[in-house]
Amino acid sequence: MSGSSYFANSKDFGIKKLTFNNYVSEGDALQYLHKHSATSAMHDSEERYPPPLCHEGTREVVICRIEGWYGFEIPPEKKIMWVHAPAGYGKTAVAGTVSKKMESRTDLDFNPIGATFFFWRTSDKRNSPKHFIITLAYQFTISIPELAPYIEAAVKQNPMVLNKALEVQLTKLIVEPFKSLGELDNIPYRLVIIDGLDECINSDQQS
Repeated sequence: MSGSSYFANSKDFGIKKLTFNNYVSEGDALQYLHKHSATSAMHDSEERYPPPLCHEGTREVVICRIEGWYGFEIPPEKKIMWVHAPAGYGKTAVAGTVSKKMESRTDLDFNPIGATFFFWRTSDKRNSPKHFIITLAYQFTISIPELAPYIEAAVKQNPMVLNKALEVQLTKLIVEPFKSLGELDNIPYRLVIIDGLDECINSDQQS
């Protein structure tokens, strides 16, 4: 049938219950995930260059507190740190500086940065949560290689998961792959940095 139509010379007919299957091969799953990610939201993206950073010698106390809380190879007692401060304090610069400092560590045999996402009101892909979970999952396939096969399998099994509700994406692309890893004691802890939730236009989904 190559080069010809299934319906050549046909007329006056109808098609009912037509189904299109979106199939993604295992080799293309990561590329498919990348295509739907907001790579511009990452701390080192071209769109954010040069990224806002703290001036030398400023905000050292809060930066040290974040580094101390993370603990590198010792897991923090509390898994989430919320950095809050008045407008104009430079929270985005703090997040960017921490990202840069963590990534430049040469005394570790792994990259402490697991994923980053910087929301921004005037950027189409960064001002809503639509690409948020997908972007984190894509970064995890790179920063945590052990996780990549499970995330790729989830995308291959159901490519439409990238169009599902955020809760579904979180479960299928992050929670279940981590559970599939089983024992996590031998995998270094990674830091996930999220900045600018107030820049998210759809305030109902900020939570």
